[in-house]
Amino acid sequence: MHNKLLMSLAAAALLAAAPAFAQLDKAASDATDAAKHKIDEKRADSDAKKSGPVGKAVNKVKSGYHKNRAANSKEKAKKALKNAVD
Repeated sequence: MHNKLLMSLAAAALLAAAPAFAQLDKAASDATDAAKHKIDEKRADSDAKKSGPVGKAVNKVKSGYHKNRAANSKEKAKKALKNAVD
């Protein structure tokens, strides 16, 4: 009887914690996306320096895109982390 009560309480605690773990997983995923976009932004900047006029323009656009996506992913990660704590 005592073991069944403890098992029930443990199961309830795990179920209650599941949304927090999901939010932490989402935060980690978004942070990874932000890091990947930051790397791609730096790569595009580097490619722009080595390119001709058309390549520079294309790589500047790529860099701007990845910069915006990195900032967006960073904000999403912050929000998911905040939701996991609340």
